[in-house]
Amino acid sequence: MAVSKSINDAGDADQPSRCPACGADAYYRYGKTANGKARRICLLCQRQYTIDGARRDRPDRPACPLCGEPMHVYRRQAGFTRYRCRNYPACRSYVKVADEKGD
Repeated sequence: MAVSKSINDAGDADQPSRCPACGADAYYRYGKTANGKARRICLLCQRQYTIDGARRDRPDRPACPLCGEPMHVYRRQAGFTRYRCRNYPACRSYVKVADEKGD
């Protein structure tokens, strides 16, 4: 019986890679994307990545009114999004931003 695909043909699973955040080559493969690329998580800094994976565009995040650091999404609720300071718990500020209604 002829097999059309090689057993080792697993997308990018066998390619060596380095973490884009810290440069470590210690990683754990934990699944695949919808396109068949191997998902990896760095064992040192816990960053999740794929080989040649483009980062998703993040919408502009507001700056913290107290310390100036970028804020991250804390909670999404009907009608608004709540952002919390990246320096939490040292800086406990948060901002509510109303969602835009697209008609």
